This record gives sequence, structure tokens and C-alpha cells, in this order.
Amino acid sequence: MTTAVEQKILELELKELQKMQQMADYRAANILEFFDTKPNPGPNPLQMELLDAWMDPSYKVFTYTGGNRIGKTTIGCIIAVSTVIGKFLWNNQRLPMTHSKPRKVRIVGQDWESHIKAVVLPELRKWWPDNRPVKTRKNNNGVDVLWIDEKTGGEIQIVSNNQDSDVHEGWQGDLIYYDEPPKRPIRVANARGLVDRQGREIFCMTLLKEAWVDREIIKATLDDGRPDQSVFNIQGDIYSNVGYGITQEGVEQFAKTLTEDEKEARLNGVPSYMSGLVYPTFQRKVHLKSRFAVPLNWVVDIAIDVHPREKQAVLFCATNPRGERYIVNEIWDNGDGTWIGEQIVRCITQNAYRVGRIIIDPLSKSDGNNESTVFEKVQNVLFQHGYALETASKDKTSGIMEIKNHLVGPNKEPSLFVFDDLVRFLMEIEGYMWDKDTQKPMDKDDHMMENLYRLMLLNTQWTEVEDGEEDDHGHNDGRDPYTGY
Repeated sequence: MTTAVEQKILELELKELQKMQQMADYRAANILEFFDTKPNPGPNPLQMELLDAWMDPSYKVFTYTGGNRIGKTTIGCIIAVSTVIGKFLWNNQRLPMTHSKPRKVRIVGQDWESHIKAVVLPELRKWWPDNRPVKTRKNNNGVDVLWIDEKTGGEIQIVSNNQDSDVHEGWQGDLIYYDEPPKRPIRVANARGLVDRQGREIFCMTLLKEAWVDREIIKATLDDGRPDQSVFNIQGDIYSNVGYGITQEGVEQFAKTLTEDEKEARLNGVPSYMSGLVYPTFQRKVHLKSRFAVPLNWVVDIAIDVHPREKQAVLFCATNPRGERYIVNEIWDNGDGTWIGEQIVRCITQNAYRVGRIIIDPLSKSDGNNESTVFEKVQNVLFQHGYALETASKDKTSGIMEIKNHLVGPNKEPSLFVFDDLVRFLMEIEGYMWDKDTQKPMDKDDHMMENLYRLMLLNTQWTEVEDGEEDDHGHNDGRDPYTGY
């Protein structure tokens, strides 16, 4: 027989076990509240980057793209539920909102059966907290298409990408979450509903089709051609989620079922229409910088690409004391050789550039239709201002390799940056493609790219300002020579 003391100990132990079980049951039913608490793995690195950016109200459009199984539906549902609640439950961070009304969210899935029923709804149920009463309503397909949070009055509405775009009209809300890419008319119909509340969009997708999404959303630009800084893009491969719900062994087994082309899209997240990019590692959020005054002791090289029946392309590349390259200016307009020289001199003078070398397309010396070649016309103007002109290298292969090394260096850090108001340059580098037949870069919209590889081949090294050079060009304005500020 047990003594009274032993009986009391057993009762206490039982109560403790009951409490532990209750807590385990509570955690299992409210996993959003414990998203980042062990044993839950928390957000993977890509999801963490997205959640951090979500707290910045300047971002209005988010894309979360890449290979299969990177947690796209998971993070989309987490953000959808959190928006209705008004905060991230695991850290109590309130989400940026422009009003105090009940939040409205719309989820756009693909077809009702194989996608919305089989993928989206199970994930939504998983992340909806059990301690928050919710009313649901079904449609004619038996799908819970309306979720109403009884605490806040906020709601989630689910619609299909396969419905007519007219069905998507007339809604107003705070967030649209697309699980997989929508058709363009569907996006347009839904986006109208965000105007009144200054709402947001998030696209969680593997880009196997709907190439317009890459062109119009991921690479969105303003009316003047500059990149739209209200768009935040994240792109990753399937390996980003290893240890956060999937295993390396599982990925390797999945890879065995794929062709080489399918591996690019489904493992690495590179859609077929983008697999031919010459510079796939160029990323706006990494390589684009807001314009600042170029420090007057940075060395600025200038490259000229000329064509008799097209606009003339001039590119300015600055090298700082750390050996980093900054694309700081461009000229893209019609004119002859004399005009080119005058425009270069004007740009140098206005910005007080410390000029290194000025190079030009070798073909500029072979203009047989004029008494003097383009090379000679440009040279005559530059000579009057004390600048020399050289012919550029033709070694495109080495130049492209050099550019790639600057976009992503040995330590995974970039050393090539671009001012974000250089519209022509940005258009070219994001669309520069390999020709499938020749395996060479396509001879189309490549004028700034020609200049870029020639500039990189110069391998310019920064040096201290020589005696007399500072006085000639006014290179002492108190700015930091490294940062420009």
C-alpha cells in the first residue's frame, strides 16, 4: 500500500503530466503561436527574409518564387491568417495597416479540386489557431470559400484562377495572396480591390508558365522606366527548405524523377523562359543602388558602342578604393561622333569625374561612308579637353566571365553595382539572353552589355590622386572617398 505522502506525490505527478499534455495539445492546435519555438523549426531563411520585409510598409507587392517545396503555400497561409488577426502571433508584432477596420484577405488558387481542396485548404486549416472561433461557408463545390474570424470580424475569401475574371471584380480588401501564378486578367481584376485600402499582393509560385509575371511584376518598372521599389522579390531553390520540413534524401529522390530542364525549374526555381539569361545572378535588391554623388577620387572609365542606324550607347563605370565597380551613368540617344564626344565631355564636367580610360567599339574605325570615321570625330572632341580615346577589346567571352565574377564573387558578395535610374542598362541586363542555336549572346538590345564587358576587361585599379590632378578637377569636397557621403 502507498502511504499518504506517496499518494500525494503520485497525484502531483499526474497533474503535472496532465498539464504537459494539455500544453502539447494546445501547441498542436495553435501552431501559429509557436511558429518559431522548438521543436518547430521556424521559418526557413527565405521565409524569414519575407517576414522581415513584410514589416516595411513601403513594400506593396511581394513575390516568393523558386523550386518546389520551399514553403510557398505555408508562408502564404501564415501571412493570410496573420493579416486577419492583425499581428504575427509568435512574436506579437503588429502588422502595418492603413486603417482599423476588420481585415479582408483574398486567396487565389488554381482549380477547386486538385489545388484548392488538396493543397490550399489543408494548409489554411493547419495554421488557423484553434483558439480563434471561425465561421466558414461553402460554395457549390463543397469548398470552404469564406472564413470569418469571430474575434475581429476579418475574413478570408477563396477564389479560383479558373473562374472568369468578371467573377473577381467588385471586391475590396487588404491582401491578395496568389498561390501559383494567376492569369493576367485575373490579377488585374483583383488588384483593383486593393486601391481603397492601399492593400498588398503576395505571389507564392513556381514559375513554370505565365511569363508575364516575371516581366510585369518581378521586374516591374515605373512610368519613367526606373525599377518599382515597392516590389520585394525572393527567389530560392528547393534546398533552402531542407531541415524545415523536407530532407536532403527526399530531395535527391525527387530529383531522380526529373529531366534536366525540369530540374532547373522544380529544384532550382529557374523557369524555362529564364534559363537562357546570360546574367541570372543579377538581382535588383542586391545590385541596384540609389544614386549618390560619386566621390571625386573614384576612377571613372567610359565605354562607347556605336551604330549607324541606332541610338548611340555610352556607359560610365566608376571604381572605388575597394575595387568595387559602380555603373554610374549612361547616354542613350541619337547623334554622330562629334555629338557623342560633346555629350561625354558634358557628363564629365557636370559630375567632375576623375576620368581613367575612354574606350570605343573597334568598328568605329571602319566607317567607310564618311570622310572621317566615328572614332576620329569622337577623338577630335576629346583631345580638345585633354582626354585620349582607345579601341576596346573584342574578347566577349572573357568579359562576360569577368562580369559574372563581379556579380557574385568567391565569398558570395557582389562587387558590381548599378544606379537604379539607369533605365536602358537595367532593361538590357535583365533581358540579355543566350541564343539557343549559336550558344552566343543574342545580338539584340545588347549595346550597354557590349560596353559593360569591355569596361570589365580594363581591370581598372584605384590609385591615389596624383599631384596636380586634384586641382585640375576639384577633387576635394569633403566627401568620404569610399562611400560618397
